[in-house]
Amino acid sequence: MQYEDTVRIATPEGVELELPLAGIGSRLTARILDHLIQAAVAIATVFIFNRSVDTESSGEAFVAIIGILIFFTIFWVYDVVFEAFAGGRTPGKRAVGIRVVGSRGEPIGFPAAAVRNLLRFVDEYLTLWIVALISMARSERNQRVGDMAAGTMVVRERSSEVGADVSIGVAHLDDLEQAATWDTTAITDAELAAARRFLERRYEVDPQSPSKLAADLRDRLQPKVAGAQGVRSAEQFVEILVAVKARRA
Repeated sequence: MQYEDTVRIATPEGVELELPLAGIGSRLTARILDHLIQAAVAIATVFIFNRSVDTESSGEAFVAIIGILIFFTIFWVYDVVFEAFAGGRTPGKRAVGIRVVGSRGEPIGFPAAAVRNLLRFVDEYLTLWIVALISMARSERNQRVGDMAAGTMVVRERSSEVGADVSIGVAHLDDLEQAATWDTTAITDAELAAARRFLERRYEVDPQSPSKLAADLRDRLQPKVAGAQGVRSAEQFVEILVAVKARRA
């Protein structure tokens, strides 16, 4: 039995996603890990700056301003870059198995990452996490103010479960090995989650429905996967696609 908060999202394919929300504990742990990395980078950068600049001739005010800019850049850009271009995961989030996604479970882009991390200065830094904790406790999706403004939420990963589920369903390992050359980068997290959810629930419905749902998923996803030819059935295509993505996670 699981005692974690989840959010249910209906996809265009008719598959209902159930995403487990990240709790306060895992998010705090991720932040501590990220802060340790950020602090180490900031201290090293300031040290190098002080060694390369004549602080006496430049003036204390100038040095202080540069130091503040360095810290701001590292502590803001770090989160934005990783969340926007690394699948919603900073090194700290990756370590504890959580990621930032959009309100529909989709990957977030630069604007959303920029907004949620700009408001982090209100949520966390200026109020010592008080505003963030209150907001997360009162929100149905465990969102802090930055998440609400950016339309994002933080969810737990289930990559290991995906690999375990799919490895049983793939009938021909040779096909899976050949699929290692598939280019699946265009498949979004939401589409992958829909495919995984189909595989989990395909035997809970009547015998005709799985084939139809699998065909719908294949028609939608196969054009986005370069090199995905020669798969014998729609259901097998979905199995192999999810298995390939799980291997690369």
